[in-house]
Amino acid sequence: MSIQHQEGRAGVRPDLFLPRHPGDAVRLVAAVAVLLLSIKLVNRNHIDELEIDAFRLVNDLPGVLYPLVWTVMQLGNVLVVPVVAVAAALSRRYRLAVNLAIAGFGGYFLARLVKGLVQRGRPSQYLPDVTLHGPAATGLGYISGHAAVAVGLAAVASPYLGRRARRVAWALAAVVCLSRLYVGAHLPLDVIGGAAVGWAVGATVHLLLGAPGGSPSADRIRRALLDSGFQPVKVQAQGRPDAPRSARFLATTADGERLFVKFIPRERRDWDLAYRVWRRLAKRGEVDPGRFGSPSEQVEREAYMALLAGAAGVRVPKVVLARPTGNGAGLLVMAYIPGMSLAELPPEQIADELLAELWRQVGQLHANRIAHHDLGRWSVMVDERHRPWLVDFDASEAMADRQVLAADVAELLVSLGRMVGAERALAAADAGLGPDVAGSALDQVEPSALTPLTRDDLRADPGLWEDLRRRATAGRPPRTATTPARPGPTSSAPTGNEQ
Repeated sequence: MSIQHQEGRAGVRPDLFLPRHPGDAVRLVAAVAVLLLSIKLVNRNHIDELEIDAFRLVNDLPGVLYPLVWTVMQLGNVLVVPVVAVAAALSRRYRLAVNLAIAGFGGYFLARLVKGLVQRGRPSQYLPDVTLHGPAATGLGYISGHAAVAVGLAAVASPYLGRRARRVAWALAAVVCLSRLYVGAHLPLDVIGGAAVGWAVGATVHLLLGAPGGSPSADRIRRALLDSGFQPVKVQAQGRPDAPRSARFLATTADGERLFVKFIPRERRDWDLAYRVWRRLAKRGEVDPGRFGSPSEQVEREAYMALLAGAAGVRVPKVVLARPTGNGAGLLVMAYIPGMSLAELPPEQIADELLAELWRQVGQLHANRIAHHDLGRWSVMVDERHRPWLVDFDASEAMADRQVLAADVAELLVSLGRMVGAERALAAADAGLGPDVAGSALDQVEPSALTPLTRDDLRADPGLWEDLRRRATAGRPPRTATTPARPGPTSSAPTGNEQ
């Protein structure tokens, strides 16, 4: 999605379901793996020394702690689930209330199911001199229902909470887990298995119903702008309230200046540890440039890349400010471009001159070895004079190699092909980049290397890729070792960075 949108999009009615995040699938798989591993380690007739030592360490704590521990422990009691759900509903957080009820009761009943399957007893059945703080627990030990409920509530509530509140929620869930060892009701593997069930239930609820992506409020953006020396009189959210990588706003200052504001909070779900680990493993240690530093590093890098592109003569929005703000967030302020993204422009308003100028901008970018890495129609703004602007440099790369530059060309060809057809997209590319550049790019790139949104275009139009390749190679002499393909123009006349 483009970083700048029509102002009218700010009042879009919220969807029934919030966005899903791939990290929830990662968390679900990780939780199930932990649960299965704990089941494998459980031996009904023998307790390992390490587990005994961990249990004794907590169980032997002074009895004077019992009143406080007992109070916190009740947060894992299934009777607390309707209480916290009603509390959320009374604060008008109805979606959160539903999620809490589903996760709390789901964790409790799933824990009972696992208990019946594994059938491990309580610590006093295996160990001598177990200290019982309070009444002795009855029934089966593995897994801990209290741990499942407490962790399930914390997991499902986390995306709805601020940074400090989320830390408090997880700290309380951890105390509930340890409290079950302290009172002598469970062994460590019982608690680990219960926590895994709660974690899995929370991830499942988010996969089914969606969850917030860490969107800050307009008031928070206003405060950040005030702290940065601006005088905003109006701040409006732009586009969807839960954009995948950042929150976007339009701010109007006291002197009438309009600013585009990009804000990356620490609460963003891409910052989840399990998700970041999975991304690194999935890419074999490689990550998208710019997207996995701290929020302040991300906005500073995007500002640097936009400035670099502007210095190369590419038409990009003017960078006004990039800085860290409170709680480790990142703030990027740029000049607002009145208009709409190319993706929102009706196809009949897309003139050949606009497409050719867009490709000339891309050629200028590539002549300076700058790769965009997300060059779809959603990363192009069209202003009121029908001039294209390149935006969203959060994943861009300087000193890019030929293969990466070719991927940019293929990306934009597919994206434009979906809007105006393969023939017009290729004709405009030839006019803006020079002959054979587009065809050479298609030769070097596989569809699997494109971004998810562009792969969605190919799934929606299965014949588009082959149509582009066929048209690009028609009448072209075969490549030889002495005539290598060019990913972009070797030279280009400057187009200017008009504001």
